[in-house]
Amino acid sequence: MRFLIFLLILVPLAACGMGEGTGTGEAPISILIIADEGTGDAGMEGHDTFLLGATHLGLTTRAPDGRIVPSLAVSWRVLDEGRTYIFKLRDAAWPDGRRITAGDVVAVLRRGMAPGSDVPVKPYLMDIAEAEAVSGNRKPARMLGIADPRPDVVEISLDRPYPALLSLLAHPSLAIVRADTPPPPSGPYMVADDTPAAKRLVRNTAFVAEEDMPLSPLILAKAMPDDAIAAFEAGEVDIVLGGRTDGIRRVRTDALSASLRLEPSVGLYGYVAHVARGPLADVRIRRALAMTVAREQLVQSYFALVGMQAAYGPLAPTLPETYAGAVPDWAVWPADVRAAEAQRLLLEAGVSPDTPITLDVALPRGAIHEGVLAQLADGWRDFGIHVRAYKRSAAMHRRAVESGDYDLAVSERIAPGQIPRFFLRPFTCDMGAGGYCNRDADRLLDAAADEVDNGTRINLVRRAARLIAEDAPIIPLFSPVRWALVRPGISGWEQNAAGAHPPQYLKRVN
Repeated sequence: MRFLIFLLILVPLAACGMGEGTGTGEAPISILIIADEGTGDAGMEGHDTFLLGATHLGLTTRAPDGRIVPSLAVSWRVLDEGRTYIFKLRDAAWPDGRRITAGDVVAVLRRGMAPGSDVPVKPYLMDIAEAEAVSGNRKPARMLGIADPRPDVVEISLDRPYPALLSLLAHPSLAIVRADTPPPPSGPYMVADDTPAAKRLVRNTAFVAEEDMPLSPLILAKAMPDDAIAAFEAGEVDIVLGGRTDGIRRVRTDALSASLRLEPSVGLYGYVAHVARGPLADVRIRRALAMTVAREQLVQSYFALVGMQAAYGPLAPTLPETYAGAVPDWAVWPADVRAAEAQRLLLEAGVSPDTPITLDVALPRGAIHEGVLAQLADGWRDFGIHVRAYKRSAAMHRRAVESGDYDLAVSERIAPGQIPRFFLRPFTCDMGAGGYCNRDADRLLDAAADEVDNGTRINLVRRAARLIAEDAPIIPLFSPVRWALVRPGISGWEQNAAGAHPPQYLKRVN
């Protein structure tokens, strides 16, 4: 029903002057973004992040194939063995004619790294010189390793080489947004009409690209997976973007096969365990739960998706192979050996079919989340472990996780790049997901953060991940596969692991 409400507002928006300011008279491309399901990091992906990327420039951005390419920075140099990045800015301006300068970039990055900032990629930028001290309010923002030696040059100094910097700078949360209300656009699009249900985007007339290509007007809205799929099936939208695990089985039909797009991700789907109280305070029970999951069967039979990989540790299995091996020892054992060891651990903890326990599992609403849990529950029941599912809205699921109202809780997180610390950070003692803390793992991660040699750094991270894996504060299952629906007749879409689909390249071809 919700998608019908969206359509009632979509129709008048599409009818009112869609050619204005676009350089074309074509009908808009309508895009539905899958709404936040409460399972991942707020602000990392979704409707608002997509809108920010469409209307504001970052220093770097992603091409349709996912590569990092110039944006506000027309070029860059990497010096000092990877510790200094120098960006040359192109000539760009806001609609009021004011030039976008290096000083604007410095102001935005200082604001993003300030204490209390809610920029989602902030925790992964601590390799910038003095970032930890500035974000911890121990030093003023001017001490951050970001400078503007010339109006068209930005210099970023790092404490150690950090190849992920360019991909993080491409994240829309670090876009160059002026501190006005509302901020003027700096990117290819501007918002022409804005309602609670949908936004109409047209060309930002101040935006000048190196290749001054025409831009298709857009209508942008968000919906939950079932509503978005229904709207697409009804022929009312052109693109559904941002699908993850929920809905992925529903879109795999003959009728949608020509429109379905599947992409691997650097992500992890699993269950965070509450380790501070209840049955899962016992590490033996957590290990047994993790051991008895038939991951390969889940991936190969229940999903049967190319690009989805079984996960045995806290790191995404789609990270580079240099992080392989960050899994518990039992990951390579035969299934019968794992089952026998799990049974021994459970009996030692007082759990058996004769003395069962029941775990409360927090789920976001969605048939696929229920289906995955049902697959696992069948196996756990044989060992004396029963589950009781609590299905909640996205906001309520996030609240339940934050308040610790669960024994197990669905977590589905996708990183903004090849960033191992993205997956380990929740299990540091400072973050304490589910009440978890392992000081030895923290010391290894702290040592990795201070390490200059990349090989040594990777080894330290891998060792920390193994310690966390043995403690099983998360029951990892698989790497999510993104899904999208793109109607035939829309060009400019390229499948890529980054999930990057810049709207300025989307065009109607018939």
